[in-house]
Amino acid sequence: MAYRETSRTRAKAQRRRARIEEATRHVIVRGGFASASVAAVAREAECSTGLIYTYYSNRDELLGTVFAHASRHELAVVTTAIESSTSAVEIVDALLDVFIRRAVAGRTLAHALLFEEVPDTVQIERRAFRRGYVAAIATGLTGRYAVDIPAEVVARSLVGSIVENLVDVLDPARERPSAPQVEALTAALSTFARTAIGQPRTARGEQ
Repeated sequence: MAYRETSRTRAKAQRRRARIEEATRHVIVRGGFASASVAAVAREAECSTGLIYTYYSNRDELLGTVFAHASRHELAVVTTAIESSTSAVEIVDALLDVFIRRAVAGRTLAHALLFEEVPDTVQIERRAFRRGYVAAIATGLTGRYAVDIPAEVVARSLVGSIVENLVDVLDPARERPSAPQVEALTAALSTFARTAIGQPRTARGEQ
């Protein structure tokens, strides 16, 4: 007799996958992708390694899935902030505030998502992650700034400048930056971004 999946067995499988993926995220939050071995995830999820391999062909597939879920969540938060803004300056300041604040608050996860050496399956998701940010920013900025530069170019420049300036901030080998240091970085990036979109240099919070 052929096995027929029922709604109950599908629901059970979904719960197991969700538990495994949540356990993987917890491991990554504590120690990055390098710490997320199948054995470590199994201990966190309180299941066998064999159960994990029932749902994922290998570790790389599991990490790629978890990366995609985590990055979609972060992108959704930033996109909401952009869509709530009514001008190019508001978009820039909202982007900087949300991106930098969340990255500093969750340094290990942010470092893993942005910088850690990862398998090819995760790297593919990382590139999609960056494209998502660019698309959201470009959509929000289109028609709202002064310089004659395509919105996608502006968006890529903003994403690149933010990410590059977070390299040392998120480096696990360095001390956590102080609140004044984070504020100074955010203010400097705000000035840079406003210059890029042809807006006058002002104190953060002023229009």
